Amino acid sequence: MIKLETLYRSNSPIDCHILKGRLEREGIDCFVFDENIVWVHPFRAVAIGGVKLKVPSDQLDLAKEILKQINEGYLFDENGKYEIAEILHSEYEKQMEVLRIKSEIRNNPALIDRPMEIKAGILSRNDIDCIIDSETNFQLLLNNKFEFTWKDFLFELFDFDGDVFKCLRTKPFEYYLDKEIVANYKPKSSSDFAEICPNCKSTNTRNGYAIDYKWDMLYLILSLFFLVPFPLIRKKIHCFDCGFDFKKQK
Repeated sequence: MIKLETLYRSNSPIDCHILKGRLEREGIDCFVFDENIVWVHPFRAVAIGGVKLKVPSDQLDLAKEILKQINEGYLFDENGKYEIAEILHSEYEKQMEVLRIKSEIRNNPALIDRPMEIKAGILSRNDIDCIIDSETNFQLLLNNKFEFTWKDFLFELFDFDGDVFKCLRTKPFEYYLDKEIVANYKPKSSSDFAEICPNCKSTNTRNGYAIDYKWDMLYLILSLFFLVPFPLIRKKIHCFDCGFDFKKQK
């Protein structure tokens, strides 16, 4: 008889389910224990030892190896090992490219009939064809007109599985969600690229009001003069990894 072994514990059931999905992708059988108790009584998580992710004992070694690779920032399959940060960055760039192409098509719908004019650096021609198919459906929904009939309304109203609100909307929810995402897309400008921190060489930086030495004499004098804390008047680039503030490199 195969015994279940505890591979991972967490006070959050979500953590266990995320890891469960990754392990099941590798063919490992996973079982989550005590999650219902934590959902109902979150403060009892520590008392019961947290939510437990268990795997069969004969799959424990492979599961531990996968967990070790994840903790080190890597994923692996039959083709090799990959850095998680690199994969996420690659997927981010791909999605930004998709949004760019969708934005171009919506600004110029004629591109749907001229697909060869659409240029993409990291997307394949098959990916572009899928985007064109999606945008073709978007244009069809865009031109939908509201038409209300009492016959359809009453049918949906008295149908047990019906949706009466379907008669009051011309477009599905996914249409409005996709429309908002593409409308909020903004191409990167030269000012969007992060500066490198001179202290720790990190790119996790952002330009904003300086937070170092903000309680200097000038700040205190101005605050006393206006009888309210004076707003920060100096801007610098802040590094979120080491906390260092610095000026933009020339």
